[in-house]
Amino acid sequence: MVNSYYYNGNQYVPRDPNNGYMGYIAASLASGMILGAMPAFSKPFSKQLVKEHSQNHLYKDAFESSIKNSGLAAKGVNIVPAQLLGGMSDEACGLNAYYQPSTRKIVINTDKISIAGFHEAGHAMNDITGKFGKFLSKLRWPGRYAAGLLGTLALFARPKPKDAPRNGLDVVRDNAGKLAFACMLPTVFEEGMASYKGIKLAKASGLAKPLINNMKKLYAKALLTYIGHASLTGLAVGAAGIIMDKFTRPKKVETDDFLLFG
Repeated sequence: MVNSYYYNGNQYVPRDPNNGYMGYIAASLASGMILGAMPAFSKPFSKQLVKEHSQNHLYKDAFESSIKNSGLAAKGVNIVPAQLLGGMSDEACGLNAYYQPSTRKIVINTDKISIAGFHEAGHAMNDITGKFGKFLSKLRWPGRYAAGLLGTLALFARPKPKDAPRNGLDVVRDNAGKLAFACMLPTVFEEGMASYKGIKLAKASGLAKPLINNMKKLYAKALLTYIGHASLTGLAVGAAGIIMDKFTRPKKVETDDFLLFG
């Protein structure tokens, strides 16, 4: 006969300890499959970025002049042409660019992806001229670490009934997916702000309207990448929690079930 116990007027059967191992494997696999879909959100952006290589000369002068005309150069922001650094990095190959707050450098291959430079200049403006943007940028890495921690927490076994009194940790575990998504939102908002400010810089530089429209499309696809990453992170963490819930919470015994155990 299976050992059972009563809680809050209901009868429960504890799960076999091996269920925890099975749940961990199933939850890990499910989370991995969900996170494995992340590259799909980046493809539209990557494809258009490569297409824009052919028009780079139309963006390059406007980008470089915008750093001076916006006042960013006077505040210590400078462009580091990644193509001069050598190596096989994404930056040198013209597949990526980034702004480094500690040195106020925009690292970018100006011979290929100057269109992305305005966005990086937007990051510089968030860092230097905007308190809210700077606040959001400082939350990027803590948010990512917190989302990872929530993912680990979601994989913990849950040996008590679902209707048992919940403490603070239980509330966090039950909402781990939503919280993980929320932890990624500062990055999404800061990226959106950088693109918005970058487009304003491009307009002020006198860039032609068709090129501005191309930039808007590219930056929208870039933002989709971050929204997708945030959503999939939340889904992966939430799925892990639900699966562990199914495998490790004590099973509530219905009348018919009890007759089978007896």
